[in-house]
Amino acid sequence: MSAGERAAGSGKASPGKLAILYDGSCELCRASVDGVMQFDNSGAIEPLDLHREDVRAQFPGLTRENLLEELHAVDEGGRVYRGARAINEILRCQRGLRGYLAYLWYIPPYAWLADWQYKRIAASRYARDPRGKLKGKAAPER
Repeated sequence: MSAGERAAGSGKASPGKLAILYDGSCELCRASVDGVMQFDNSGAIEPLDLHREDVRAQFPGLTRENLLEELHAVDEGGRVYRGARAINEILRCQRGLRGYLAYLWYIPPYAWLADWQYKRIAASRYARDPRGKLKGKAAPER
């Protein structure tokens, strides 16, 4: 599914909201959502733990396997955004200068680099602490 595509029966966010479906069993994911909520100046972000039964019932067209693979954002129209594109949608919701950060997506090769970096971190998210550092790696001595 490409960015912004409607998944059949995927469900919709609450009116005026952007539903963010995240992995609540992942330390890095929970810390990232906390950071998003502190950054948010729109009041439009609605974080939802994909492990909750009621959340999966609200979005029946999104499989658990796909939800665990990448962050998903679903808007009130039922459009689904995944991975780095979902993060860009969070930025697009912001007011003022924060919202302008979303326009970086259209500067080549930003979208490609953002997607590559997102997938790289997401693939090792369970091996990372809430700050994104790999667990068990010693800090370099100074």
